Amino acid sequence: MLSSSVSMQRAMGSPGSHLFWLLAALFVFAPLFRAGATPLAGLALQLGALALLVLTLWNPRYGRLQSRDLVLLGVLVSLPLLYLFPLPKSLMPTLPGRDLYAAGEALLIRALDGSFAWRPASVVPTATASAGLALMLPIAVYLATRSLSVRHQLALAHLLVAIAVLEGLIGIVQFQTADTAAPVLAVEGGSGSSGTGTYANRNHLAGLIEMTLPVVLALFFCSLGRGPVRSRAGKRWKRRFAFLGSRQGNLAVAYGIVATLMIVGVVFTRSRAGISLTILGVLLATALFSRRIGGSNVYGVAGTIAAVAVAIAVAIGLAPVLDRFSIEGVADDARFGVFAATLAGIGMMLPIGSGPGTFPYVFQCFQPLETGRSLVNRAHNDYLEWVFDGGVLAAILIVAIVAAYVAQWRRVYTRDEWSRSRYLQVGAGIGLLLLALHETVDYNLYMPANQLVFAFLAGVFFMPPSRLAHAVRTQSPPTDSPEKNTEPDVDRRAEVPRVSVDQIENPFRTP
Repeated sequence: MLSSSVSMQRAMGSPGSHLFWLLAALFVFAPLFRAGATPLAGLALQLGALALLVLTLWNPRYGRLQSRDLVLLGVLVSLPLLYLFPLPKSLMPTLPGRDLYAAGEALLIRALDGSFAWRPASVVPTATASAGLALMLPIAVYLATRSLSVRHQLALAHLLVAIAVLEGLIGIVQFQTADTAAPVLAVEGGSGSSGTGTYANRNHLAGLIEMTLPVVLALFFCSLGRGPVRSRAGKRWKRRFAFLGSRQGNLAVAYGIVATLMIVGVVFTRSRAGISLTILGVLLATALFSRRIGGSNVYGVAGTIAAVAVAIAVAIGLAPVLDRFSIEGVADDARFGVFAATLAGIGMMLPIGSGPGTFPYVFQCFQPLETGRSLVNRAHNDYLEWVFDGGVLAAILIVAIVAAYVAQWRRVYTRDEWSRSRYLQVGAGIGLLLLALHETVDYNLYMPANQLVFAFLAGVFFMPPSRLAHAVRTQSPPTDSPEKNTEPDVDRRAEVPRVSVDQIENPFRTP
């Protein structure tokens, strides 16, 4: 896409390019090997995250965090460490749900003629240590994203969209050749009759696409022009139709095609949650952007109605597809039994839980009989699993993050003029919401590739809008050209609105 290539070229020579290129390399590498879930891929991503942290903290020029961010990140990092802190062994039998483990450990110590005076609160300390190290990747991406300039963020957003489209196309090819003698691009362990891309799970590919689809829709609505149309009605509509043949019109058409490909890609994953959340994402994006088409709704009420009608048509068109592709396996879905068993484990382990990362080891004591001899290593509901592991502290952290997310919407979705970075923020916020809803029935955030995308979107969404506006003003060279003027001040004191560097020139404005 034209905008992607321009953004890449600008990002090469601007400050923070080292962070940009390292992030870009991680985004490209992460999905290649089963979404980063293989040991070697995981090790490479951890090393990349370490380098990313060093580069970010070495020069935190743009990455200043607010006290809210520091507190939440501090609690998140401290939680695994708290469960690894050594406690007197005599406390072990008194901790909830530890009776069986204390008895087994006593027998082991007696057999080895050993003596352990201290014991961490985690049931499986090595698993908790691994969970703590796994946090380094998303935290590094989040901090690095907060340190990037607006142009870097836009360029990386285009890169992620390109990756999602490519993954969706691979999934379509996999679906079409699944029943043949020689399946094409098949992934070992993947869903045989569904598109999975380079992932091993169709729900995780759906999670990637549903996160990035709102970003495409945001850029699509932004690319349709800006500002009011001052010409007469007849000429105005001629200019609007002529816009489709302009460079910005071609860009808008390209975004529309990309969004369509992503929706088709989700369909061929045959993921019930993925298709449902794609419908929701289209409706939410349309609801939030339909009155801001091109910044100030250059198409007026008619444009808003048309956008809403198209979104409803897409939702209605996907509903039969959802019904056809998702009816299989609903009756024998074991998730509900796992949910009930997880809740039983939470009740037994409250208030401290079993320790971060210990669910695959501890849940075996609660695993329902209907799952047979299969090993249930995930609760298929991240919120239940996190509370199972972290107890009340994890529940409080989840509520605090949700509260911060809701509060950020009040700062992002404002009535003033929007730059393209604001569109990107809103799209990122919708993508975060869709994956957060998906986590009620799956575990996307345990996949390193999706962790990267989620952390990037979080970094974009939680950027203070005033800081983005300041970054645009300080990076914009003074010029008389209307498309390169600086962004309006946040307090909107100027009577004549000016256009920021990342805004699009209004194709409908008359000379």
